[in-house]
Amino acid sequence: MKKFNLKSKLKNLANGFLGLFTFLTVVGGALGLATTIIHPVDLWWRFAPIEVVYFNYIITYSMVLGYLEYLQEYYYYSIGASVGTILLGLAVQIRSIAGLKKVPMAIVRSPITLYQDVKNFRDWLFEKIEYLNGESVKWRRFFSVMKSPYSLLRAMGLNPQMAIGLLVAGGTASTAVAVNELVIERSFANGSPGIYAAPSEFPDETLEREMAWRKDNPQDNTLRIVLGTTPVEEINISNVSIGTAYTGSALPSGKAEAILIEGKSGQDARLEIGELMFDRNTCKTLTLSDVKAHKIVIQDNIADGLSIAQTLTSTLRNLRVSGGNFMADLLQTEGGTYDRIWLDTGILTSGNAKINKLELSNIVSTGGTCVIRQADIGVLTIQFSQIGHDSNLATKEFTVQSSTVASIWEVNNNLEVLLSEPTPPGQVSP
Repeated sequence: MKKFNLKSKLKNLANGFLGLFTFLTVVGGALGLATTIIHPVDLWWRFAPIEVVYFNYIITYSMVLGYLEYLQEYYYYSIGASVGTILLGLAVQIRSIAGLKKVPMAIVRSPITLYQDVKNFRDWLFEKIEYLNGESVKWRRFFSVMKSPYSLLRAMGLNPQMAIGLLVAGGTASTAVAVNELVIERSFANGSPGIYAAPSEFPDETLEREMAWRKDNPQDNTLRIVLGTTPVEEINISNVSIGTAYTGSALPSGKAEAILIEGKSGQDARLEIGELMFDRNTCKTLTLSDVKAHKIVIQDNIADGLSIAQTLTSTLRNLRVSGGNFMADLLQTEGGTYDRIWLDTGILTSGNAKINKLELSNIVSTGGTCVIRQADIGVLTIQFSQIGHDSNLATKEFTVQSSTVASIWEVNNNLEVLLSEPTPPGQVSP
């Protein structure tokens, strides 16, 4: 019976652990060194986010970007740590002074060893290529037969009329499939979610990258309009469902507003709007704050509790917005489903973002609030809208705060009615 050698087994086990340690440290150090030097932000943008379905976990763009920026901030420390990790992994393989003495010769001989490895790989690769070439000839012959369907059908015993009939029917079906598979370009007019830098009709890739759109939250379905210094003639959004107003939808994580129209809080940059029409919309709640208007019209609305503070001021004129030749014409979308609509002034810190006319009509939103704030408006009209969710008149769902001021108020025919939120896919309660 062979004697069990415990010392030999432990030595083999230790060698295995040392080999694994070397592999992990060298690979980890090499990855750290490459990541620090290359700074692969563009590469990570293409792959992010990564969903680990088994653990129900998402590796977001911003999460990894923080580590990449940290490596750049401590650039030389990162390089030193990476090189040190590689050397540590290699050092544990040096078992003695004699082994250390062999290292220089191993380095000298490494080009020859590398050449032999490359030569062996070349021979193996050419062998596979020759095999694939032989297979390719066979497959080419097979497809040469298959690409002539008429000859194939005739060889199967069909008469010429029947073979032609089948080919015509098949051609018609394939044409229909091709038409159905046309790719629709993302645009505001097509109702595509994304981040738009007004007045552009197409999503702004730079802004989407800066704000990590769909990279931190892959399910982000927000329609966001970022206004800059270029005035816009008209923005029109109609016939859409927002928030949880359709089956399977939800507000983005950490967001409370389904519809948010705002300037820059704490900054001089505000929204400047000639006319704002809020018509036939459904909201969980509607709140107006820090709004300065020449005229405010609130009429023919129903709400699950009303609180309208009619604060008077005469400082704002009945403004309209002009921009001459360089003014944007129209951003319009009709129909669609989004988790949120957000219009704001973006990175502006001074100077107003200007729209001559903003119209929001026939929008059903649930699961989040509707908010208009930090805006200067010529004429603000809110009409034929339904606001409420808890069937309790004591909680005021339609609120115009005292910070909203106007020279002229017209508040007519608004009723308090017990209301609950519509249920998906967007039915409005009577």
